[in-house]
Amino acid sequence: MQEVNIKNKKGERMKKILIISSLTLSMLISSDISGVSYFEFEDSFSLNRTYFTYKKDVSDDVSFKLQTDVGRLDSGVSDDRWAVYLKKAHLDWKVSQDTKISMGMIGLNMLNVQEKTWGNRFISKSALDYYGYSATADLGFAIYHKFGEVSTSFLMTNGEGYKESDVDDENKLSVRVMMGEKKLNKNSGHNIGLVYSSLEDVTVTGFFGGWSSQSLVVGAEYSIEDNDGVENSLSSVYLNYNLMDNLSAFVRVDDGEENKSGLGEERTLVGMIWSPVQGLDISLNQINYDLSDGTSDDALKFTFQFKF
Repeated sequence: MQEVNIKNKKGERMKKILIISSLTLSMLISSDISGVSYFEFEDSFSLNRTYFTYKKDVSDDVSFKLQTDVGRLDSGVSDDRWAVYLKKAHLDWKVSQDTKISMGMIGLNMLNVQEKTWGNRFISKSALDYYGYSATADLGFAIYHKFGEVSTSFLMTNGEGYKESDVDDENKLSVRVMMGEKKLNKNSGHNIGLVYSSLEDVTVTGFFGGWSSQSLVVGAEYSIEDNDGVENSLSSVYLNYNLMDNLSAFVRVDDGEENKSGLGEERTLVGMIWSPVQGLDISLNQINYDLSDGTSDDALKFTFQFKF
């Protein structure tokens, strides 16, 4: 019986691989595909992440988006295997000029605005993502609505994120209220907002803001995670400055009461980004870690981003 169960599990795993591989192949032969890949050198070369994205307008009011995430297994142990995840697969229905509904595997609203203000995802995840306060995508339902200059979004999702199956009956509720420009990495303007999520006994409350001109982008965020009465806070401030058309500099400081190892941490990122041609970004950057136990560490690396 045990042998049969093992074979069944292997068969299910193979089925998932074949399905996702077929989806990826279909996207690759389509003209509606785009992608981005992150590559770095630190003592040795490594390919960090590759995303393939397919978009299709079904009608004037309905569109579909599919995105795969190819990266290393996040198993918590030393594991060099690669995995292909279905990160997004959702239908968007434009109900009116100010209202949109999304259904399926959708991007969460907790950190995507802050990530665009930071603007350098290929160098580091945004603070909420890096410290595990929120997943980036999940299976569920979303409503987006604008009240003049105020944008709101409400999501009900499984709560496990896009790398896990729905394993319980608890759903995650996520709310964002913001005013201003969502994509400060591309457009001038400012934004200010609030995010809130609730899943079982864990709530996350965050505040964020940013400002952008033609050559300067600054942003800040502060979040509190309440895990059944135990609170942890996280702050992050960042600045990007264009020195010339294809050269920029950045600095970012994260301060978390608890990192992935359970220690308090101050994390500082500094570096330069050179964009010699369209679709290619090259960064020389250094990350310094100062931990609450008095230890510290640093990493100097080259990071590359390919867009196609």
